[in-house]
Amino acid sequence: MKKINNCSNGGGYFRRTVNKKIIVPLIGIITLIILVIGISYAAFTYSGIGEKENVITTGTITMAYNEGSNGISLSNAIPTSDEVGKELTGENNEFDFTVNINIVGKTTINYEVTAEKQDGSTLQDNEVRIYLEKSTENENNYQAVDNPSYYEPLADKDQFGAKRGEMVLDVGSANETTIYYYKLRMWIADTYELTEEKKTFTIKVNVYGSDGVIINAAEHFNKPQLVGDMIPVKYNGTKWVKANKENSDNDWYDYDKQIWANAVTIKEAEKREEYKSAAVGAEINLEDVNLMLVWIPRYSYTLKSPYGTMLANASEPSQATPGAFDIKFVDTNTIETGSGHYIGETAKNYYTPSSFCWGDTCDTTRSDEGNKELPGIWISKFELTGTIENIESKPNVESLRNQTNQAFFDAIQTQMNNENGSTKYGLSGENYDTHMIKNTEWGAMAYLSQSKYGKYGNSKYINANKEIYINDYYNNGTLTGCSKGEPGSGSSSGSNKSDTCKHQYNEETTGTGASTTGTIYGIYDTVGGTWDRVMGYLSESDLTKSGFESNLAGIDKKYYNLYTGTTGIKGDATNADGTAGFYRDFQSFVSSSNPWFSYGGHYGDGLLAGIFYFTSGSGGTGVYGGSRAVLSIW
Repeated sequence: MKKINNCSNGGGYFRRTVNKKIIVPLIGIITLIILVIGISYAAFTYSGIGEKENVITTGTITMAYNEGSNGISLSNAIPTSDEVGKELTGENNEFDFTVNINIVGKTTINYEVTAEKQDGSTLQDNEVRIYLEKSTENENNYQAVDNPSYYEPLADKDQFGAKRGEMVLDVGSANETTIYYYKLRMWIADTYELTEEKKTFTIKVNVYGSDGVIINAAEHFNKPQLVGDMIPVKYNGTKWVKANKENSDNDWYDYDKQIWANAVTIKEAEKREEYKSAAVGAEINLEDVNLMLVWIPRYSYTLKSPYGTMLANASEPSQATPGAFDIKFVDTNTIETGSGHYIGETAKNYYTPSSFCWGDTCDTTRSDEGNKELPGIWISKFELTGTIENIESKPNVESLRNQTNQAFFDAIQTQMNNENGSTKYGLSGENYDTHMIKNTEWGAMAYLSQSKYGKYGNSKYINANKEIYINDYYNNGTLTGCSKGEPGSGSSSGSNKSDTCKHQYNEETTGTGASTTGTIYGIYDTVGGTWDRVMGYLSESDLTKSGFESNLAGIDKKYYNLYTGTTGIKGDATNADGTAGFYRDFQSFVSSSNPWFSYGGHYGDGLLAGIFYFTSGSGGTGVYGGSRAVLSIW
């Protein structure tokens, strides 16, 4: 049974009077109007348009969309910068509304807020800027949902019921009674050239909701960011080819299907130009490539204690067969600070890992000026290969080993950033940094793998095979991308290593099972191969063997994770979130004599190796130690 209450609109429009002496010389008259109408609640086969408030009730769920008394009506508007537009206040400059969700029992409401351009609007979509803010606490603590944008219409209807031509402003969900406060602003883009013609732009705001809609990852996550001459790539079944970065057919990435975005850098400038001008679908010759990278989009997580949530085809969560992290992709304005653990049976207390923040105090006081919130990070697809003078990351070649932590760190810094980064890899711009992987960045990869978006959620693998397969190859060296075709077993190094690459990275299931997705689009060598050295160490320890000076003197804090006791950092896949020992992986926290972390285990660790494996070491040279690079973009 459903109940629908429609209340008439008691609010009016307000006009701002503008000094004609300023406007007339600019020869422009523009009117912006926001009409506020609408809620559609798809779960109940109801689609209704109201002017003030619509409420639908079914026993345990009530959802209401309430508009404020104010609206936006700008007469004689002039082009305005984003900086000014974002701060517009007062009657006729902003529109307030709320989405109220009341839940009794266990259920989840998913909803989206849209703008619908009205007939008769004569300004173009790229001549008006739209900006939405949101608060979950009160009417005074608003955060931007996204940066100001032009009107971007949907190419087709979506699963909530929004029609083609509407623009999605926000998507959210709630599993408990919640009030979401919104504030909308609109202004004329500062690139608009005024004319004598009077123009208008009118929208209405709609809210659609359902307790049955599945929100796909693509609705939430930050698109992969490319810098310089990076080339997006996909695998066509036999070879890597150039992908369409617009992802119009979901063939470059689809995280719901464990297809994580991949990209490459090209060694030679001449070849870069060839690939840049090549058509989508052109083959990428791996001989021309020096880095293969995989995108980890920004997310928040929470974990059901003690071993996560069981997904389909999985064993009952336990230490040997842990369950999934609950992960939701979030924008750069979302910073959740919960404990990262459920409350009872409820997925709450989401936490946004500090790996998606770039700055010296991201692990402590994240809000400090100078810290940059990241849309995601790129991680090298394979352990580092090549030489210390020419670092690469490619499949079916020997891992780069026998280096100190300082050698790895310095080589990545000097070769992949600034002028060298442009010359050797085609990277350019002011909004990126390439560096040796940190503990928290390893954790971001591990948690995403242990979710519905990673191998744990891949339906091709069941029960124990949801664990990432081990790379057990060793024959006077390790080869990247190799797979045993099953998880590690046993505990003796001699009985675990293999002198043949049993399954290469592109072999379906047996080979791809060694990636973080169970598909060819994941990250390899996270289990076995060589230990992955990371930039995380125990404070006030002797770092001499690693090549660094005491306490990494002269190195910015953003390049490493600092530990001061025996407890990890949230999101670092050690013990802070209770993941220590997942899959029965080995664990050994850092100490004053062995102050540096390494992850993943090596080829001979068998059952003990895994993506949740961590150990301690001196940071000195060693035949079992490799590393990998991370590219942060803001």
